[in-house]
Amino acid sequence: MKINRYITRGINEHLSLDLQILLWNIVKERDNQPNTDYLHIFRLQEEDNNILSVTHEQEQPEYKLEYHYTNYVKNQNALPKKVYVIREDDVDAFYYVMLLPEEY
Repeated sequence: MKINRYITRGINEHLSLDLQILLWNIVKERDNQPNTDYLHIFRLQEEDNNILSVTHEQEQPEYKLEYHYTNYVKNQNALPKKVYVIREDDVDAFYYVMLLPEEY
């Protein structure tokens, strides 16, 4: 089944394609589990030594998992601290939207 995924202008401007793909893959993995929330919250933190820390959270049911990626190359743009991915369930289809909190 084809799943439509959309990004906002803010994501397009502030998140590299590599990071977008990474977050989409985490969402896909999580949504293969039973009882997942429609809202995925990602907290992004650049750390020393080219490490990116990604914390993935959901509220219902409560869920939190932290990832650490090495060899992370900092983008010239400031990395957003938080990214949302929202699953929109429509009558005959569903789709995802990746956005910054201020675009919500």
